[in-house]
Amino acid sequence: MPKPQQEPRLRAVGQTRLSPPLKIRLGFAWFFLVLEKLAPALLPFLCVLGVFAALALLDILPRLPAWLHLFVLCLLLVGAATALWRGLWRFRFPSLEAAKRRLETDSDVRHRPLTGLDDQAATVAGDRASAELWHKHRQKMKAQLAKLRLKAPKSHLAAADPFAVRAAVALIVFIAVAVGYQDWQPRLGKALAPNFAFAQERPERMDVWINPPAYTALPPRFLDPLKPEPLKVPAGSEVLAQVQSNSQPTLRLGETEVPFEALSDRAYQVRHTVTDGSQLTIEQNGSAMATWPLEIIADTPPVIDFGGKPQATERQSLRIDYEAVDDYGVSEVRAVIRRLDDPEAEPIELEIILSGADRAELTGSSYHDLTPHPWAGLAVDIQLVATDAIGQEGESQRERTVLPEREFRHPVARALVELRKQLTTDPKNRLPVVQELGALVQRPETFFHDTTVALALYVMNRRLVHDGSAGAIDQVQDLMWETALRIEEGELSLAERDLREAQEALMEALARNAEQAEIERLMDQLQTAMDNFLEALTEQLREQMEAGQSQDQPPPNAQQLRAQDLQDLLDRARELAKSGAMDAARELLSQLQNILENLQVQPYGEAMSGEMQDASRMMRTLERMLQDQEELLDRSYQRSQEAKKNQGEATPDEQGNQSDSQSQEKLRQELGDLMRELGEMLGDIPGPLGRAEGEMRDARNALERNKPGQAVRPQTRSLDHMQQGLQSMADRFMQMFSEGQDQGSGNVGARPGQGQGPDPLGRQLGQGSREAIEGVQIPEEMELQRAREILEELRRRRNEPQRPPVELDYIDRLLRQF
Repeated sequence: MPKPQQEPRLRAVGQTRLSPPLKIRLGFAWFFLVLEKLAPALLPFLCVLGVFAALALLDILPRLPAWLHLFVLCLLLVGAATALWRGLWRFRFPSLEAAKRRLETDSDVRHRPLTGLDDQAATVAGDRASAELWHKHRQKMKAQLAKLRLKAPKSHLAAADPFAVRAAVALIVFIAVAVGYQDWQPRLGKALAPNFAFAQERPERMDVWINPPAYTALPPRFLDPLKPEPLKVPAGSEVLAQVQSNSQPTLRLGETEVPFEALSDRAYQVRHTVTDGSQLTIEQNGSAMATWPLEIIADTPPVIDFGGKPQATERQSLRIDYEAVDDYGVSEVRAVIRRLDDPEAEPIELEIILSGADRAELTGSSYHDLTPHPWAGLAVDIQLVATDAIGQEGESQRERTVLPEREFRHPVARALVELRKQLTTDPKNRLPVVQELGALVQRPETFFHDTTVALALYVMNRRLVHDGSAGAIDQVQDLMWETALRIEEGELSLAERDLREAQEALMEALARNAEQAEIERLMDQLQTAMDNFLEALTEQLREQMEAGQSQDQPPPNAQQLRAQDLQDLLDRARELAKSGAMDAARELLSQLQNILENLQVQPYGEAMSGEMQDASRMMRTLERMLQDQEELLDRSYQRSQEAKKNQGEATPDEQGNQSDSQSQEKLRQELGDLMRELGEMLGDIPGPLGRAEGEMRDARNALERNKPGQAVRPQTRSLDHMQQGLQSMADRFMQMFSEGQDQGSGNVGARPGQGQGPDPLGRQLGQGSREAIEGVQIPEEMELQRAREILEELRRRRNEPQRPPVELDYIDRLLRQF
């Protein structure tokens, strides 16, 4: 029998299980609905918080009186609480149905598939047509679920804030963050805590200064009571505070309390040196009026070391290179020399004259003539000691070396030096020295029958025999040295000694910023000593050549030195000293000392060929033309500046412009003649010289039109081209004469160096005299004039007693730098 058909039953279709991606999108839809409702509800609360943040970061609240500060805080607190309560009271979380409807609306689908899947259908059991129709309907709804997409949250802030107050608050908060983000924590703390103690004891006026020690070269610092920022001050700084108030205040530094002194009825002042403490506070009646966190920076000892091993120069001076570092600057450096064979002997202490404006990082060289010292030729160790302004010392490692000693050619002079050394190493054994001195006296022909030498030998002999004191040996050794120098070199040794003494005296005066009159006097002494030295040097060379003595040839890479080079360097140092640039003057004199110490006498200057003489003459001619062009440029610039100042009030200096125009044309013609000579010698003309001639023509035309300002630029370019041309000439001549030819017209000597390197003034061959000399930056003329003007202005202000004491003290510090 067929199976009976089941009767249709009533069937209910419930909620459909959703896929995980669809559940995630539905959750985001619900979250977006929460944001869209919560943002307008919390907008007033966030605006109140933004106003408070802006006031705090801009540091406005602490500037208000304490009662007003507290009132504003309470007002903001009440406003924030009210806005938050009203917003949360009106807020209602959205339902799941609302989230479904939001997702369907954003997807723009028909028939609401999410809601449709939750619909229920009541069918009669066995009604297949109805069941199939309902099944197809659900399949169609499920197919639309893949099209569901969620859009970004919608903003309803415009409806809640029609006047756009939120934009103004956001702008103010942005500005406040830009101003106070670095120290937002202390600003926020001050905004939340009104200072009632300060409000109660606030003085009528409070001025607080921190004056660092003078040796630090740091400026005074003003402390703002309304901005108690953390302080970092050097140890030994002085606090200067002045308060106008009704009662006497007190200064507290750590555990130290210093009462103010009464200046008048209601004015008080205190001075105190900062040595310890982590907080600086000014109190009155037990309440703090102002407080600053304090960090004291201790002064560390200096650090010093050798820049290289001590060595002898060409003239047997001891060269010591040093490198020293200190946080606020080294004030003194000395070298301590001890004998290796007798460590208990009293050491030699050499003071090193410091050069350079930056004493915090020192690098330099010091030269010391120790050949007259009895220790010359002995093994020693040398230690450098650096001292800062408060007496702290730093020591270097010890370097072992042999002190330079002079090499004597004359046998009697050499014998005296050996006897002198015997007295140093074995002072108790005098007999061999006495016997040798007696033998020398008996042979006057060995020292040219010089009566002075004979008398000195006799005095040495008798002194050692009849005077047994230790002081006699020192005096005899000094006399031995002077006698050996007289026998060996005559007047040259005395001139060399005078030159070294003049150099040391001038360097010491510049280091201590001596008066201008004293510096000028020492400059004159150095000039005289250098002239005498060069004259004695030339005389000795002439005598040696007349006697037929052979002379060593100069090294192939020797740098040639003329007497005029030394004179130019000394004149430049004198000019810098007059302008107040003492550090640059010391650097130049140090370079001069370096040149003289490494000078080697050479007679090869007279052996110069005709072509070399012509080349040297052309080089000097172009250098002179450079100087003339620079003078014309300076005058054009000055006239152009005067014309700007007196515009409409005075006529141009036509006579001066026309005179300079003629000078410019003459200089151009001289350059043309020089270019023709160069063309004949070299075969072609350096290109920069041709460009310089064209710039001179433009400058001449501008001066003829009484337009000095328009002449400045071509004159400047002509200077540059001439310097380039000078360098090109030097390179060509160097290449032409490099094949074993002697050099040096007018030379007084040479010193070792790279043949293509700097000349005796430290310049690359062909550069102007105003370039940097071995690391020394030489100021231009306009810079020197500006320095003079600043110096005069500082001196004028220093003579105005009505200026504040702090400013006068600062001006004094600046003047001491000059």
